[in-house]
Amino acid sequence: MTTPLHSSATGSLGALHAAFRFSAQRHEVLADSVANLDTPNFRPKDLDVVSFEESLSEAIDAKRDVDAARLDPNLLPAASPASVAIGGELLSHDGSDRSHEVLAQRMTSNLLRFRALAGMIRGRWDMLGTVTRGRL
Repeated sequence: MTTPLHSSATGSLGALHAAFRFSAQRHEVLADSVANLDTPNFRPKDLDVVSFEESLSEAIDAKRDVDAARLDPNLLPAASPASVAIGGELLSHDGSDRSHEVLAQRMTSNLLRFRALAGMIRGRWDMLGTVTRGRL
C-alpha cells in the first residue's frame, strides 16, 4: 500500500489537506441535512468545526514543538469527525427541526472555506512546480 501524498507533504501542505478534507466531509453532512429537511422527526446535523480547528491547531503546535520536517499525519484530526445537532429551539408540527436559513448560511460559509483552501493548495502546488522546473 502506498502512502498518500498529503501524508508525506512538508510544511503546511498536510495541514491544508486535512482542513480541505474536513470541509468536504462537512459539505456532505450539510447536504444530507438539506436533503432530509422534509423527513418527519429529522434533526439537521453539522460537523463540530471548533473541535476540528482545536485538534488541527494542537497538531500544528506539536509539529512545531518537535521541530520535525514534516507534519505527522497521525497527529491530524480524525477522518470521521463527530457530527453535532443544529438548532433544536423550534420544532414543527411533525417533530422535525427545519432551519433552511441556518443550513444555507452554514453551507455558504463552508463553500467559501473550501474554495479558499483549494486556492491555497493550488498555490502551493504551483510554487512546487515552479521550483521543480527551475531546477531541471
